[in-house]
Amino acid sequence: MVRRRDVVVGVQLCAAALALLLAGPAEGRAQDASVRAFLTPSGQVGVGRAFVINVEILGAQSVDREPSLPDLSEFARYLSSNTQSSVSMVNGRTTVSLTIQYRYQALTEGAFRIPAFEVEAAGGTFTTDPIDLVVTAAAPGEPDPASGLAPTDLFITAEPSATTVREGQPFLVEYRIWTRVDVTNFGVTDVPEPEGFWVEDLTPAGQPEVEQRVRDGVQYATALIRRVALVPTGAGERTIEPIGIEAQVRVRRGQDPFQDFFGRSSLFGTTIVPTTVRAEPLTIDVRPLPTPRPEPFSGLVGRLEVEAALDRDSVDANEAVTLTVRMSGEGNIRTLPAPELELPSDFEAFPPEVSESLRAVEGGLAGSKTFEYVLIPRAPGRREIPSVDVAYFDRASGTYRTATTGPIGLTVSGEVMDGPAALGRGGVSLLREDIRFIRLGALELRRTSGGSVFGGAGFWLLLLLPMAAMAGAVALRRHQDLLAGDVGYARGRKAGRVARKRLAEARRLGEADDARAFYAEVARAVRGLVADRMNLAEAGLQTADVEAALASSGVDEETRAEVRRCLEHCDRGRFAPPGADSEERSRFVERVTELMTALERGIR
Repeated sequence: MVRRRDVVVGVQLCAAALALLLAGPAEGRAQDASVRAFLTPSGQVGVGRAFVINVEILGAQSVDREPSLPDLSEFARYLSSNTQSSVSMVNGRTTVSLTIQYRYQALTEGAFRIPAFEVEAAGGTFTTDPIDLVVTAAAPGEPDPASGLAPTDLFITAEPSATTVREGQPFLVEYRIWTRVDVTNFGVTDVPEPEGFWVEDLTPAGQPEVEQRVRDGVQYATALIRRVALVPTGAGERTIEPIGIEAQVRVRRGQDPFQDFFGRSSLFGTTIVPTTVRAEPLTIDVRPLPTPRPEPFSGLVGRLEVEAALDRDSVDANEAVTLTVRMSGEGNIRTLPAPELELPSDFEAFPPEVSESLRAVEGGLAGSKTFEYVLIPRAPGRREIPSVDVAYFDRASGTYRTATTGPIGLTVSGEVMDGPAALGRGGVSLLREDIRFIRLGALELRRTSGGSVFGGAGFWLLLLLPMAAMAGAVALRRHQDLLAGDVGYARGRKAGRVARKRLAEARRLGEADDARAFYAEVARAVRGLVADRMNLAEAGLQTADVEAALASSGVDEETRAEVRRCLEHCDRGRFAPPGADSEERSRFVERVTELMTALERGIR
């Protein structure tokens, strides 16, 4: 029979042992920890495929400092990062571990070596071994080893409205996502700037509309994710680099249901895996415009109509009249220059007010551009505003043409005036005499009435001031009690101040050109603000967790999307090679400041 005293002694000994373990020196904890780095998939990956660098720390659940990533831009592109922690117990021994995963996309064939990682954890500094990686040409139809998806399961297409165009001729490129698997979430991660093109983004606002289509005899779910109009600025063969997306895909893992159930799965037998896909590059043949070109030439390639009108047919001299010139048609209307007006010498003209509208049409762009001029005729008589002529290249006929308005007549009446009427010189007239002279000497103040002092405002102020002070003291004491006893209330009240302090530190790091630390601190500011306002644990809070928490709190979709974009931008800035300058980082801080203001208003 176990005696009560033995149980008490046993419990005390266990508590003492646990206290000694937790209070042990940092050197002891560092000796128990170990770090290794490995690849998924191991050793080899195809071009365009994703691979994961895993940095595993055994014996710790956090790092003292974020590891610095090596520059892999020679053969790979950084995508995202993730952190996983675990606790296991085997034969009574508890083991903790932390795994930091860095996702990359292989870009170049060859054999490469990933340098060692230096990790600070458990009070010590550890160095991993270098990792060798071979990037091969991806075989057609070969599944991605990191996700198990075949190229035909999920892909992007770039569909141009034309592959042979004239210099200055707009054409459309539509990017579509095609999938046969369950895509739970995706985002465009890479949008290269096309070289040699003027770009107009025409992507529809809001969520992409999903529809069912058959492609190569296979049923797909597809959605338009990006539409742009491109206008070539020079002749020659041009290459449009592809865009890329990162997607979260639900796949079935049938080999080990227990691993799925206790692992990452959200449904029995399935798991969410990240993957990346890129569209194929496009080659566009841009042909030059024929010579000679008319002078002046507007640069428009397409179709154009020009209209001009005055807001009235007659006007007095030195009065304003408005001339409206409207250009409409197909082509890059936005870049049309203001027309050159040949006005009578006695007209004064002011710079025009410009308005424009642009829309996508089949195969290109269409729209209108309006110029409103204010004209002031200075002399009377019958005046004529010459025709407005605009030269353009008609794509249908393959020739240069001129759109014209014809002359416009205007009758100016009144007398000739070189300028505003002169003001006559006159004497100063006395208007009023009811203001007394200001007394300059010292004044003696005295009471003018015998009214009671108890009816004055000062009396009531002195009477109510102590009561107001007492009410304020009670409210302050209640606020202090809440801060001391309610952790959630205290975190919520201090959230904005803490976040702005972190953002100020990030600004200092940005000015010191410490890009990785800058982006890490900005991410801490955003995640910390959400965690503090909603009383969540900040450690291990992922972007998806932040979005879900904001959605449950009623934050609007646009603000949630901006949070995701900012955190993804921080991830790219932390782990990608340095490229942004201090001015760009300063603009990003201003953007995050506006975002935090929106979050403070939106989180309920």
